[in-house]
Amino acid sequence: MILALETSTPNASLALWDREENRVVWEAGFTTNRSHNSKIFVPVEEALGIAGDRLEFLAVGIGPGSYTGVRVAIAVANGLSFAREIPAVGISSLEAFPAASCTIVGDARRKSFFRAEVSDRVLGGEPDLLEAADFAEQHADFEPPVVTADQHVSKEFATVELAFPTAAILAGIAAELDAPEIEERSQKPLEPHYLRPPYITTPKPKPQVLRETD
Repeated sequence: MILALETSTPNASLALWDREENRVVWEAGFTTNRSHNSKIFVPVEEALGIAGDRLEFLAVGIGPGSYTGVRVAIAVANGLSFAREIPAVGISSLEAFPAASCTIVGDARRKSFFRAEVSDRVLGGEPDLLEAADFAEQHADFEPPVVTADQHVSKEFATVELAFPTAAILAGIAAELDAPEIEERSQKPLEPHYLRPPYITTPKPKPQVLRETD
């Protein structure tokens, strides 16, 4: 079985894929903005109870999206991978939206938006970053369907539909991976997909105090 975790949006979900039956056999979801850490463990325990020793590997939606949600899922996957000695692979959350081919947009903060193209569940390169004015001018010309997981974006722009990636779709993507692909992907550390490098402040060096010597 495959346990998939998709927590990059407020509509978080988990799913179990049975590789013998080739389908999702269990799924659960919860809604939260910043409390992924407190809500994820109950469904994880339920999934582990169902899968038992048949759990073969883990699939994690690595974003882009909620930094908190993605980091929580990665921490859970890393812990289970270590404890059970099974692989954990990262998959772009952008590939797990309901439409297999679509344009995905969203709020990239700092008065900008992102745009990503997905075709047959394959992300076509890094998302583009657009200034707010450019996005407002161009969004009507994007290849439809145009979807977003940001509710305020769908409300502001009439051509943009609200949709969310799901663990069930993520599990189906993971089920298509063969053994060499699982091995290759599992060798890479699970890391969130950032639209920009994380902003890190460096503390200013403290002035040196010179002491007189005799």
